[in-house]
Amino acid sequence: MAQDMTQKKQTGSAVTGVGRKKEDRLAREDWFDAGLRLLGQSGPGGIRVDQVCKAMKVTKGSFYWHFQDRREFLDSLFDFWRARETSGLIAYVEGHYEVPEDRIWHVVEFVTLGTYDVASEVAMRQWGQSDDMVRAGLTKVDEERLGFFTRQFEACGFSAEAARMRAISVYSYTLSCGYMITGESPEALRRRLRSALDMLLSPDGRM
Repeated sequence: MAQDMTQKKQTGSAVTGVGRKKEDRLAREDWFDAGLRLLGQSGPGGIRVDQVCKAMKVTKGSFYWHFQDRREFLDSLFDFWRARETSGLIAYVEGHYEVPEDRIWHVVEFVTLGTYDVASEVAMRQWGQSDDMVRAGLTKVDEERLGFFTRQFEACGFSAEAARMRAISVYSYTLSCGYMITGESPEALRRRLRSALDMLLSPDGRM
């Protein structure tokens, strides 16, 4: 599952042409990847045009070929992150798995045991503390993710209220597990996550 997700992320990357300047070959996704790395390392204040260009080893002219200004880049960077880590992930899972329990599990597994970009998630949350537009966007991200989990629990037969409560539980637990460094093996973490999900899927919420 995690490998499939990783391959999906790599799909669609720009194929560079031969004999063209690097500035011309760069795709917007290349800029966003660099922006996310800088965001994780230095926070939003570190995403300056000169720093992004330095990281990309290109001139500022290349940046302004793709983006009108820094604000457009930041807005587009957030949209890219949301599409990759939320909308795209949900679409992938819903398109590849039919059983709602499997859909829930594969998202949980990807975020905690796969290649999910935890550093970018943390940096986005920090960024939202100082940027109203990002904060509003994060609210939509949380609702989109909770909506996904809620739909799956409803499909498992839970009422709207019970499904929402379980969605909040699995979402918050999944994110916290992604942030924590416990020292446990991947298999031990997988068993713990599986046990927690089985409890939430139990009609009375107990094992």
